[in-house]
Order: sequence, then C-alpha cells, then structure tokens
Amino acid sequence: MSIEAAYEFLGTYELLSLATASKDGVPHCAPTFYAFDGRNILFTTSDRTTTGRNVLSNPLAAFGEGDAPDPGQTWDDARGIQLQGRVVLLEGAEADAAAEKLMAAYSHLGESIKQSHMFRFEPSSVTYIHNAPDGDEEFEPLGVNWVRETF
Repeated sequence: MSIEAAYEFLGTYELLSLATASKDGVPHCAPTFYAFDGRNILFTTSDRTTTGRNVLSNPLAAFGEGDAPDPGQTWDDARGIQLQGRVVLLEGAEADAAAEKLMAAYSHLGESIKQSHMFRFEPSSVTYIHNAPDGDEEFEPLGVNWVRETF
C-alpha cells in the first residue's frame, strides 16, 4: 500500500471525525466538513464551538475513521486510518483559498462557510490499517490479521 491509498480511503468520507483537547486536556470529538490541500486537511469551525476553542488554545489534534465490512465481506476487508498533527489558523489569502476549496466540496453550504475560521491540519503521523499483504507491522486482535502502515 501507499500513503496515496491511505488518503484515497480517507477521501471516501463525507465528514471526518476531528479529535481535539482543551488547554486543560479535556477531550472532544466532532464531525467536520473538510477538503484536502495536498496531504493537509482544511476545515472550518467557529471560535464559539468547543472544537474551535480547543484548536485555538491547543493546536494538537487527530482525525480517525474506519469502516466495517460490506454485506458479503469479512472483517478482513475492513480498514481504518488515524492521523495526528497540528492545527494552524489561516488568515488572509490562505483563509480565502481554504474557503474556496471547502465551498467547492460542499456547494450546498454556499457562502456560509466564510462565516467561520479556516484551519489547516498538518499531519505529523498517518497510520493506515488494512489487510493487504504489505505493511510495516502485523497484529491479530479479535481474530483478524491486520496490517498497519505508518507514514
């Protein structure tokens, strides 16, 4: 597999689950609209939300997604991804460009996207869990032979 395969899998989701923590370490997870900027993830949220307050006071965050097998498949067909990194508040031209990408991805939201802050999540670690024969590490919880690749 490759990091491209990991991002292709991540791109199959309509919303991504963003995990943040307050300055005091209180965890919070919420679905978020997103768009890719290379390997970075753009998202928007208000500073009045828990997510917004958290990323403004503690820029460390994570995304995580996974899927269950479709009917007729086994758990060997399931996949998951975990990303850890930092969040950067975007301003000026960078914020405008992020808003354009998000509006293109979620046209039904229109200009309302511009009413919140724009952020860029910069991953420092991407872990893709799948069952292809290649990978960095194999492990076998719950009777399924998983492969984990970290980029």
